[in-house]
Amino acid sequence: MRRLIYILALLLFVSCYDDKGNYDYEDINTVAVELDELYSVRLDKDTTLTIVPRLSQLLQKDDENLSYVWLYSTINHNFYGLADREGFDTVSIEPSLRFHIDPEEKNLKYEHFFRLNVFDKVTGIEYPVNTTIKLIKPYDGTWMVLHSKNGQTELGSIEYIGADIVVNEDAYYKESGKRLTGKPLCLGQYTTSVKYYGTGSGWNMFYVLTDVAKEAGVYCQWKKFEKKDSLSRMVAPMAQAGFDFQHVEMMDGDGSASALLLSNGVLYQIPRAGKVYKPGSGLTGDVKITLASKVINNALLYDEAGHRFAFYYNKSDGLGVKKYDPLYFNESEENSDLIQSIPVRDGNATGADPNKLAPDQKVLYVGTGYQFDQSWTSVYGYGLAKSDDKCFVYEFNPRGFTYADYASFNAYYQIDLPKGLDENACFASTPPYSGIIFYASGNTVYRLDFKQAGGKATAIYTHTGGKATKMKFAKRKAPGEGEFAAYEFDLQRSLGVSFDMGNGKSDFVILNLSSTGSVGANSVTYPATQVYSDFGEIADFVFI
Repeated sequence: MRRLIYILALLLFVSCYDDKGNYDYEDINTVAVELDELYSVRLDKDTTLTIVPRLSQLLQKDDENLSYVWLYSTINHNFYGLADREGFDTVSIEPSLRFHIDPEEKNLKYEHFFRLNVFDKVTGIEYPVNTTIKLIKPYDGTWMVLHSKNGQTELGSIEYIGADIVVNEDAYYKESGKRLTGKPLCLGQYTTSVKYYGTGSGWNMFYVLTDVAKEAGVYCQWKKFEKKDSLSRMVAPMAQAGFDFQHVEMMDGDGSASALLLSNGVLYQIPRAGKVYKPGSGLTGDVKITLASKVINNALLYDEAGHRFAFYYNKSDGLGVKKYDPLYFNESEENSDLIQSIPVRDGNATGADPNKLAPDQKVLYVGTGYQFDQSWTSVYGYGLAKSDDKCFVYEFNPRGFTYADYASFNAYYQIDLPKGLDENACFASTPPYSGIIFYASGNTVYRLDFKQAGGKATAIYTHTGGKATKMKFAKRKAPGEGEFAAYEFDLQRSLGVSFDMGNGKSDFVILNLSSTGSVGANSVTYPATQVYSDFGEIADFVFI
């Protein structure tokens, strides 16, 4: 922990001039005042934090010569430039500060700024020191891991608090005292504004999905995983009859505007408030969606039945505040858009047809790709397929899905099949990297530079045994400024990987990558490569 140390060393200059030019100096008392720059408090209960300054004096043996004033503000951290003390209050004249924190307080602030002024009554010198108390929501900026250990479904966590990494094998049981009963399926998160968590501009809504429909649903991670709603109720009435609650394979809300849910080859869309709709299809013939990924506000899809790529874009936003009401369902207002084929545009790439793939190509992955300019919608989507000896990458521009003046199928790459890339590999991609898809085969993670002539696969990490089963970046859309600052790494370059170690055990590895796609440098506090071996068989993980 960095500390701020303010030491004002002043010497009283006494000049006694004589003909020989001699000078005499006399020491005066000086005071050293030390506080931590930041005090992080996990907001999980009503508590009172005590801050005790560290004091020392050069000459005085006690502190009877000192007086104290603690100033407090929620709007200004430097306490300068505030006329007539506007914007801050005097909250204590004691040496130590006791600050009460009530998590249920209305309009609770998450940053609290303090200045301690220590005044030496003998010398007339004041010593100011600033500090901040930051309240941290439990499990905010945390990897959540859904796994099964000894037949019991558990929800683990890797939480970053201050300078510590706190790992819980079953955070759900620790906080709630309850056990999950269903078979673990998947996790998800979706930022929206709904009644579940109150009112505000956005909430990081957290989904835990098991094969028990009433258990699966939305949980409030910072309120001891209080269950807010069940998937059994959240599915829209017209989709209830065909919804396969026991085979939810994926929930993806990383981006904006909507979330996706994939169950047994059927795509569902989540426009607002966690409501789950089955979109109609504008595709011809049979449809079975086996791969899907958010690409900011679009969804890139692979239809196995038609052996083709497709997209979905939700333009139906609902009406007024009703769209944020989880009890309000209206198919015509919130579910009018269709799954569509990739549009044929001027400027589309040649060499392949994304709406009719070559029979020898097996599609293995769709995901978010490169961000080609600073506009939040300017992100490519990637599709990856293989044949017996070749690898094929389809690059899509989602702007062209909805705007005719952009190409939709941006580029097509054909390279030699890289080492280990087969049907058992797992994949991940993220906007900061142009022409790069990451894949894991066996116990090794590779960076595939598919734009290079012939392609190039470079091993960036090899685990001690095991077999990679899933890869996922913490975020594929850049979070707002200051969000998740305690994590200390770039979330769009933070890659989670689960490894099946056999005998019902898994390792979870976090690789924080450099700008070139290799494992990067350690942060101020945390290592770039982190390995956690306390989990059972991992079903899924997500960063919230």
